[in-house]
Amino acid sequence: MYNKRTWLNKSYSPSLGSVVAFDGEIEYSNGTERTIFLAVSDCTKTVKLTKNTESTEDFIQKMELLKTEIELFINHLKENQNEK
Repeated sequence: MYNKRTWLNKSYSPSLGSVVAFDGEIEYSNGTERTIFLAVSDCTKTVKLTKNTESTEDFIQKMELLKTEIELFINHLKENQNEK
């Protein structure tokens, strides 16, 4: 089982933001099922990427693509942080 929540804002910030990564067994009315998701939240919205019918390998590839895009965007912001 993997279940981790990371707060994205500083502790003194009035804004809330978090990322939750989960991989574990969940008990449903029709039995136990492995559930995998990544959820990113801010004050008012949440985006939840859930492994549904795709393979675990395909879900991992999706997470790798997301990680790459986040890294590219961070680099862009750093390079352009002094622009208005």
